[in-house]
Parts: sequence; structure tokens; C-alpha cells
Amino acid sequence: MGAESTSRFVTAVLTWAVIGTLGTMSAQGQQDPADSRRTAIIEFPNLGPIPGSTAPALGPGPGALAPSMDPEGIGTAIPGILGGKRRTGILPRGGPSGASASTLAAARGMNVPEALPAPAALAAAAPPVAIDSSLLRDEGPTDGLTLDAAIERTMVANLDIRALRHELTQADADILTAGLRTNPLVYMDSQFIPYGSFSEARPGGPTQYDLNITYPIDVAGKRRARTVVARMARTVLEAQFQDVSRRQIDTVCRAFVNLQAARIDALAAAAAVRRQEAFLAECRRAMDPAVPRTADALDHLSFALARSRTVLGEAAEAYDDAREGLGVLLNLPLEETTRVEPRGPLQSQIPPPPPVDRLVELALRCRPDLRAARLGIDRAGAEIALQRANRVDDVFLFYDPITIQDNSPFGRQSASSWAVGLTFAMPIFNRNQGNIARAESNLAQTRLEMEAIERRVAAEVRLAEREYRRSVAALEELERDVVPRASALTRRKTAEFAAGTIGVDDYQTHLDAAGEVGQSLRDALVRHRRAAFDVNAAVGLRILP
Repeated sequence: MGAESTSRFVTAVLTWAVIGTLGTMSAQGQQDPADSRRTAIIEFPNLGPIPGSTAPALGPGPGALAPSMDPEGIGTAIPGILGGKRRTGILPRGGPSGASASTLAAARGMNVPEALPAPAALAAAAPPVAIDSSLLRDEGPTDGLTLDAAIERTMVANLDIRALRHELTQADADILTAGLRTNPLVYMDSQFIPYGSFSEARPGGPTQYDLNITYPIDVAGKRRARTVVARMARTVLEAQFQDVSRRQIDTVCRAFVNLQAARIDALAAAAAVRRQEAFLAECRRAMDPAVPRTADALDHLSFALARSRTVLGEAAEAYDDAREGLGVLLNLPLEETTRVEPRGPLQSQIPPPPPVDRLVELALRCRPDLRAARLGIDRAGAEIALQRANRVDDVFLFYDPITIQDNSPFGRQSASSWAVGLTFAMPIFNRNQGNIARAESNLAQTRLEMEAIERRVAAEVRLAEREYRRSVAALEELERDVVPRASALTRRKTAEFAAGTIGVDDYQTHLDAAGEVGQSLRDALVRHRRAAFDVNAAVGLRILP
């Protein structure tokens, strides 16, 4: 084979190996860059209830009246007060991409365990891997798992959601408990029992036998007030559970995108290894290894192939990690987890969202955590009514249906009678003033908390909308300007390398730079998808697909 034909052959093979997209798309983009930057500037540790205890795992929610003393540290309520609340707070500090919709909400209501971390990033110095641009639009296997199916299975099978759903059952039990009446008291006694016997010389008696029934009467309506508070607590809990579902859906969406990105990495790395193996084999047949320059070029190509094989192993491991993370969220059996494949392209057309003012309006109307806060105001008002009802103690109706006086020692007929009476407390010293004042303060506090949540919800929506617009602009710039220019430069450098104008080191350096462009494109697509999910989570509705 002549020098000219060899040059043409090398040019054709190199062009075929790098055309399409531009380089390494490592799994580095699978990690949410904002997550590592979100740190709390003020955080109060809260270990939560002891596992297996009867204390609410999710807290009593907005509007609950916190007890003045909580020695157990788990929100144990004092008698007459349903629930209890240990107020904690986290002031988040968002990164450049802004706090996600679930960051602030997770510190305010019912929490679920954090998802498994995203697959570890591949080495930043990974060699360029040429892939087909069609991978970004690849639909995946026809029997693969779609995002809608993942969300649906999460709501049915996720163990955390199923465990938290028992809080609703326990709230129903609290309503039943609050509506129970106080049991009447039965008292039996005997009076005038002599030491020995009564006589004319020592008169007394006669011995008396009594049967007493005492029935407490709730004249202030405490039972009714307790039931209202319990029903309000159950309603708040429902809204909190809906907020848990909202945030868990956002977690599943992110895990699904991680799986899509990991699949693209694994396919791209496998294709790159096959191309480089074929290219190296052709070069060895076409080039004379006795020439020092040719031998160096073959060595460089061998090193690049070894690095590509390393990247392939790391990409396969990252793909397995992404499967594991999604499998935990969906509660998939292990055999299904190892085979799960995403269905749907990473690169897809997403319509623009409504104007930000409209998004804020929707969020203020639809967000379940905000609805829970509003319901908490009603619950706080019910707590005030309960504490006012507790000012008056129960009135005890005393009824003695029969009293027998034993006159048999005197040879006379025994006598029977009945009695009725009323016992009540004199409300002079304790009229529950402290608990009433506390309940009124709790109402004012709950209103302020609701206003703060409204501000935060609006801020979350604006942050998510701005991040979405920035992700669109970054992606459009890459697709419109950077990627075409990098593709043209890669074709020119490939031709120069084939013609012998540049050496292997210069050519490899350019491929590394081109690979960074390709990785940036994949990362921009992942960021765009996550930004769309953040908009949905911030609004509380699925605005974007």
C-alpha cells in the first residue's frame, strides 16, 4: 500500500471514528451540582422519634399546640392537648442553579429518607469517546420503563410512602380516641360497722350499705372540641402526605434522568471501545511499525484504547448504581433492578412554561405544603377552643340508687333509701389561663409561618423558573454555536493528522478538548431535564413533560 493510499485510508477511518458527536460524555453530569452546594447556615438537630414508638413520625404538623415541657424530646403532649410540635428550621443556601423545590419543603413537613446518591462521576481526565448523536434522542428498548410508569409505581410500591401512609390510619385512631366518653364510676361502701355489736348500753348505727354511681358530665364541650382538633389534625396530615408524594415524585424524576444519562454513557463507552479496537487493528495493518514515528503513534492509540476500556468499566458500574438507586425508590425486586432499562429520550422538545406570575399563582393555590399551613391555622383556632373548654372541669352527677340500713340487730325492719347529688369544681384559681394564652400565641405563630411559607413557595417557583430559562439558553448556545464549530474543527484536525501535519500528542489534546464539548452537551441536557422537574415540583403540578 502506497503512502498516498495509506493517508487516504487513515483519514477515512479517523473521520468515521469521531464524526457524529464530539467526545467523552462521562457520568459526571449525573450528579446534581446544586446538591453539593446546599448547606445549612442555621440548623437545629432533630433526631426524630424513637423507631417503633407511638409518637408521630411526621410531627403533628402546622397549627399544633406545642407542650410547654417535652422531657422525652419527641413531641409528647400534655393531657388535654393533642399532639405536640418541636419547631426546627433550616435556612438553605442555594448554589448557582438555585435551591430545588424540595429543599425548603423537606425541612418543614413530613420527611422521607433521602434517595441513594447519584452514581459516582467518572474521572474528569477520561479520554474522548466518539458516540453517535442519535444516542441523545434514542427512545430505549420498547419494553423499557417510562417515567410515567416509574411515578405510578412509586405511589403504589414505594416503602417510605407506604410506611408514612400508616400515619393517616393512626390519625383516624386519634379521632376515635378523642371522641370517647369518660367512663362512669361505681362506688360501693359500708358504714357504721361496729367493733363488736351495738346495744342499748352502747347505741349506734344502724350499719349502712351504699351503692353509688358517679357520672361525669362534660358541660363545657371538651369532648366535642377534642374531636374537632383531631379531625383538623387528620386533614393537615393528609396535606402533608400529599407534599411528601410531591417531593418523592421529584426524587424519582431525578433518579430516572440519572438512569437515562448512565445508559447513554455505557452505550457510548462500549461503542468507543469497538471503534478504537477496529481503528487500531486497521492502523497496524496499514502502517509500518518499524518506522519510529509510526510506532509512537501506535503506542498512543494503544494507550487511548486502554483508557477507553477503563471508562467502559466505570460507565457500566455507574449504570448499575443508577439502576440500584431507582430500584430502591420503586421497590423493585433485585432481579428486576439489574435489568431495568429507561424508555424515553434524554433529548426531547419541552414546551416553554407559562409566565412566572402564572406559575406563582398556581403554586400558591396548588402546593400541598401551603395548603397544610392554611389548614394549620384552622387547627390552631380549634386548639384555642379546646383550651377554653378545658377551663371548666366536668360536673359529676352522684346517684345512689339504694342505701340499706340494717336494723336487724334491733329486731326491726331494715330501711332502704336513695340519694342524688352534684359535685363540681369552683373555678377560682385555675381557669387554664396559661394554656389559653399559649394557644392564642400558637395561632399568631402559625399565621406568620404560613406567610413565610407563601414567600418561600413564591421564591422557589421564581428560582426554578430562572434556572429553567438559564438551562434553555445554555443548551441552545451549545447546539447552535459550540457543537457545530467543534465538529468542524475536529474534522479539520483529523485530516491534518491523517496527512501527517500534526502529531499524535497534538491530535489527542484536541480530542480531549472536543470530548469536553460533548460532555458539556450531555450535561446541559441533564440540567435542562432537571430544571423542568424543578418547575413541576415548585408549582406542585406537572406543568412540563
